[in-house]
Amino acid sequence: MDQVKAMLSALRANYLSDFPSHIDELEQLLLELERHGYQLETCRDLYRRVHSLKGSGGTYGLHVISDVCHPFEDLLSHLLENTALLKENFTETALLYVDLLRQAHSSYLNGEEPGSEIHSALSGIRQANTKTAHSALLVVSSELVLGLLKDVLRSEGFRIEVVNDGYLALGRMLGEHFDLLITSLETKRLNGLALISAVQKSGVRSHKTKTILLTTTQLKIVGEQPDFIIKKDAHLKDKFKQAVAEIIRS
Repeated sequence: MDQVKAMLSALRANYLSDFPSHIDELEQLLLELERHGYQLETCRDLYRRVHSLKGSGGTYGLHVISDVCHPFEDLLSHLLENTALLKENFTETALLYVDLLRQAHSSYLNGEEPGSEIHSALSGIRQANTKTAHSALLVVSSELVLGLLKDVLRSEGFRIEVVNDGYLALGRMLGEHFDLLITSLETKRLNGLALISAVQKSGVRSHKTKTILLTTTQLKIVGEQPDFIIKKDAHLKDKFKQAVAEIIRS
């Protein structure tokens, strides 16, 4: 066990050591797009790099790096689907994410957990670049499940934020307004049921925030109840779509 911890610690240190060069490369690729216009391979390269940084950040416990990479990755995904986005402040927005990655890296390098100002900045970027009527915070680690949920929420015009840590999600819920909280039962540091209970007891319910708990098993819940409990099975997407439609109507 000690050997495994030592190995992970060494890998994390190497990741942080190499991080500035990865960020510099991202910045150069973004500036190349700005100079030469849309290039499919450059966009794909950017997406792969951000996706890799996101995954490694989560592996080494650098969750704020992953939190920044999620919307950055979404921005690049939208560009791949709609090249006209390049003319709509794409580079400016992408460089804001690069700056936040540098800030997070600096904090981790100094042995500190990045502060709430990074999440506030992320929220500000999203609000400035999306014209949506609803907002959702997702606390889901499975990329497959996350993709299904995002598809439904985007089709309904939701602004989407993603974190993969229950404790960080609670901080976001207490500091920002979200119309919808969607969480898996098993989440890091604070499980989904405890997260929903804490949100409801905090008074966030007064802002009409709805909650959805995703689970693989039947639950007997005592006390505060999620608005919806959805089982993760073959019908997940359809049941989630029905729940979101009901929430929008309410």
